[in-house]
Parts: sequence; structure tokens; C-alpha cells
Amino acid sequence: MMGASKDKKATAIFKRILKDIKPTKVEIEATTANVNRLTAALKRIVPKNIEIRVAGSVARGTNLKGDADIDFFLLFEKGTSREKLVEHGLSYGKALAKAEKSRFEIKYAEHPYVRVYVEDMGIKADIVPAWKIKSADEMGTMVDRTPLHTEFINGRMSDRQRDDVRLLKFLLKKHNIYGAEVKVGGFPGYLCELLVYHYGSLAKLLEAAASYKLPLILDPSDRANVEDPKITKKFNSDFVVLDPVDVNRNVAAGLSVESLGRFVILAREFVKRPSAGLFYGEKFSHDDVPKYLASLMKDTGLDIYLLVTKVPDESEDTTWPQLRKLSEILEGQIARYGYEVYISMPYISGKNGVIGIVAPKSWKTSRLLKGPDIFIRNASDSFIGKHKGAFGFAIRGRSVLALEKGRYPTIGHMLEDLAKGRIPLKSKHIDFKGARLYANEVPKELMHSTYYELKKRLSLP
Repeated sequence: MMGASKDKKATAIFKRILKDIKPTKVEIEATTANVNRLTAALKRIVPKNIEIRVAGSVARGTNLKGDADIDFFLLFEKGTSREKLVEHGLSYGKALAKAEKSRFEIKYAEHPYVRVYVEDMGIKADIVPAWKIKSADEMGTMVDRTPLHTEFINGRMSDRQRDDVRLLKFLLKKHNIYGAEVKVGGFPGYLCELLVYHYGSLAKLLEAAASYKLPLILDPSDRANVEDPKITKKFNSDFVVLDPVDVNRNVAAGLSVESLGRFVILAREFVKRPSAGLFYGEKFSHDDVPKYLASLMKDTGLDIYLLVTKVPDESEDTTWPQLRKLSEILEGQIARYGYEVYISMPYISGKNGVIGIVAPKSWKTSRLLKGPDIFIRNASDSFIGKHKGAFGFAIRGRSVLALEKGRYPTIGHMLEDLAKGRIPLKSKHIDFKGARLYANEVPKELMHSTYYELKKRLSLP
């Protein structure tokens, strides 16, 4: 527990930060006017039997200052075919873009939707077709339940709790663990809302999170913690937040263990020493980046390698999982040659797919390969036969080991072969054959991205 004095200090901190992050009265009025204008425009386009409903953080009153993007759900009758829902939904979204003289993009969730960039308002408006449902039992696609989320939050959450959600989002954003995107593995907005509602306030959430032990199952529908191994097994997760509108969904499914762990450390730090600095993060200057990278290499004695290749013009939801998988494969290959990787950091910067490797300096002229159990005759004979050119063999416990000449004296030599295509590293959309390799240097165009990725992995309170 924080205690009375820390409680008072936390309240003062929250009040001060809210002045920076909560939309002003003027901004709220402008957003309301924008919602009304676009709703009226949609009503002129969309047939009357299709309900237009606003969803997302704007509708729930949990958006941050300067973030007034609007989600419009076009709710079709349940009997509408999927083909017609998508076809008509896209046509209505495009018609809105035309009426507003704005550009648009087709985005993809479970099915396509339209994102309209309304430049004179400075906002994005997502036009999402969905089936109109009263409960998750009627759900045809995952997006159908989003309006139900808005109903749940708006029917229960107080204005003070909405402000607490804003504070939570701001904290998570500053520490790079906010967002449902695959590459982030962070806390989506709806999860933030449920956590604050479940515990009643941000202060109580932070106190609880500071003592989190896994497995943990939260049921916000009645603000209860549940102990049921069947649930963690069902969702294959040790951290489950049951969706109040769909008990078959874990709202925290996309949250990585690393992001949850970072949040727990932040919570512990705030409970011990309430501080506004924890919310605002470190002071940052672009001028500090080269100095930071140079000192990291010099002071730690580590090597930094960057493999850089082109990625296709696809959504990051498509390319990012492939890049992450390739990074895991590469890390495994490096380990097989006897080297240790401290940090592996795949990231996308513009049109470049990058795999960064941070590892201790090492020069190996030989390697010791562990083989099978010596008492498994066929396997051990096969291993010895395969490594006939070895300097020799040893027995450790029941295992046979081969001491042989190392193929690559450093990680850099291995990565050179990979870039030349002698070691394949590719997926459906990404191929590292012909990649650029940077060893202990970071090109200017990747300087800030590399800094950001390193700080994201190394910075904790």
C-alpha cells in the first residue's frame, strides 16, 4: 500500500499530468462538432436501415489530447451476407471520402474497412462495416462486438476513471508498451479501460500490479479475481482479462510477457516513489543519439551488427511477424556456432527491414559441439561419423562432444555469408540475400530508429 502521504502525492501528480494530456474544453467541442459533421455526411450516404454508431476512445471519453481520431461503425442487419457487408461498407466509406474531398486507404482487420483522412479537421475517420448484434453469441466477425465494448464502458465508468485511463495510456506510451499492434505487444486501449474499471482507479491498479503473480485471471464484469486453471489452459496464457461482453475472449491475448513485466516494474517504482518523472520518461535530444550509441559500444565492449534489407509495401501486420521470426531464426543460427546474443532487435524503418544484433566481442577458432547419448549407438555413431574431421571427441556425462574447427571466427563473418546468400534467411515477403551489413557503425538514416529500439529494450526505471 502507498499510505496516506504517498496517496496524496500521487493524487497531486495525476492532477498535474492531466493538465498536459486531457483534451481541453475547446478540443472536446471541436471533436464533437467533427463527429456530428461526419455523422450527418454519412447519413446522406448510408441507407436508413444501417445504423451509424461512434465507437473507440473518443466515444468512450478516454482519448488523449491531440488524439481525436474517430471510429464509425456501420451496423448492418444480421441477415446481410458477408460479401454485401464488405462491398457496401467499402463503397460508403469511399463515398464519404469523396464528399469530404479527402484521401482514403483500405485497411484490413478481419475484413476490409476504409480509413478517411479528413485534412481540414486534422483527423482520421475509420468507416467499419459490422453486423448489428445484441450479444457476442450473435457475432459474425470479431469487430461486431466493438460497439458492445463502448456500451459496457459508457454504462459503468465514471469521469474520474476515464481520466485515470488517460493517465495510464500516457504512462504506457512513454514506456513503449501501449498499443495492440503485433510489433508492440502492448496494452490496447480497451484493456486499459477494463483494468482501471476492474480496480476502480489508477492508483489501485498500480498497487495491485506491483504485487502481480502469475497465473492471474481478472473478470471485470464483476470486478473479481478468478482462480481456475481451466481458464489459463483454455486461453494458453498466464495473464487473462476476460472480456465482459465475450467470455470466450482474453482481452490481454496480444500483450507480451515482456510488456506486462515492464508495467509491473513501473508500478512497483511508482508505489515506492510516486513521481511525475516516471510518466514523462527521460529527457531526449536528437543530438544525444550518436553519443549514446558510441558510448554503448565503447563502455560495454559489445559489438553491434545491423542487417538491412528492403521490405515490400505491405502492412506491418504482414511484414512484422515475418521479420520477428527471421530474427529468432538468426539468433538460433548464431547460437549454434557457439556465440551468445545479448539483444536481438528486429524493426522496420521506412522501407527497410532491420535485424540488429548486440553481442559480446568474441573470436573463436574452434567450437565444441554436443552430440547425443553415447549409449544410443546409432545416434552417437552417426554423430561421430558426421564430424570425422574434428580435432577429437570427448565424453561429458553420457554425451559425446566433438571439438572441431570453427566455421566462423566472429559473428560478423557469419553475417557476411548470410548477406551474400550463402546462408539462407528469408520468408514469404522478406529476403536477406544481398542485405547491407553494418558492423559497429550505424548509418545516419537508421541512427534514431536504432537508438529507439535499444532504449526500448534497455530502459527501466
